Amino acid sequence: LDSATSLITAAKNLMNAVVLTVKASYIASTKYRSKAGNKEPIVQWKMRLPEKKPLVFVDRQNETNSRTKKSTVKKRLEPIHLLNEFHN
Repeated sequence: LDSATSLITAAKNLMNAVVLTVKASYIASTKYRSKAGNKEPIVQWKMRLPEKKPLVFVDRQNETNSRTKKSTVKKRLEPIHLLNEFHN
């Protein structure tokens, strides 16, 4: 239990360090200008949303075996054949 707690604490500290480094890099890139006097920063950051990932992975292999699959090809039945089923 102690080793798991220490791993979680180390991971949180590492993530905080990464976040602070990214913030400092972003601030530095917006403040630092090139010698040519351009108003644009040398480094431009294009931020995007992270991909959404499920919190719990579901084993889909067992579910597909238990499902019944529908046929994609529909069989056309003639009315005469349907009526013959009732007469016999």
